This record gives sequence, structure tokens and C-alpha cells, in this order.
Amino acid sequence: MFEGYKARIQSYCEEAGIEVPVGFGRHAAGRYVAIDDESSPPKLVATTWPNRKDVVNYLVSLAAGRRTRILDFKDRRELSFDGKASLLRGAVF
Repeated sequence: MFEGYKARIQSYCEEAGIEVPVGFGRHAAGRYVAIDDESSPPKLVATTWPNRKDVVNYLVSLAAGRRTRILDFKDRRELSFDGKASLLRGAVF
């Protein structure tokens, strides 16, 4: 299940000019990814997540105050964080 996400994520990042860290290939990829938009070029966060709760925990604790884009590779949607505890569906990518 996770292997399909890894290939899709890497392909998307290559096409969009997003840097993929070396650590990304070490673990199975989940459907949710974070992209650090404050890096130049934007950089994929090496950790991915299988559920929304873990993404929200990351946004609240480690990415607080940073411009971070969240993508759902199962539904092919960009998500936005409401600043509290929810991810809202956005545009298709």
C-alpha cells in the first residue's frame, strides 16, 4: 500500500521542483505529506503520515509558525490547517 505513495510523491516533487531529502527513502511513505514552503527551493518533510491526526500533531508541535503545505496523495488534494485540530479539503493537484 505505502510503496505506491512513495513513487507518486517522488514524481510529483521532481515535476514541481520540490527538494526530496535523503531520509525520505528510508521508510514507507504514507498518504499525507508536508512541504516546507519556507525553504528555497521548497523541501519535502522526510516523514509522511497515514492519518490526519498525526499531520495535525506535526503542524501544532514541529511546524508551528512555518509556511507548510499539506498534500493528500490518496485523494490528490491540497489540505489546509484550520489552526486548531482539523485539516480542510482544498484544491485538486
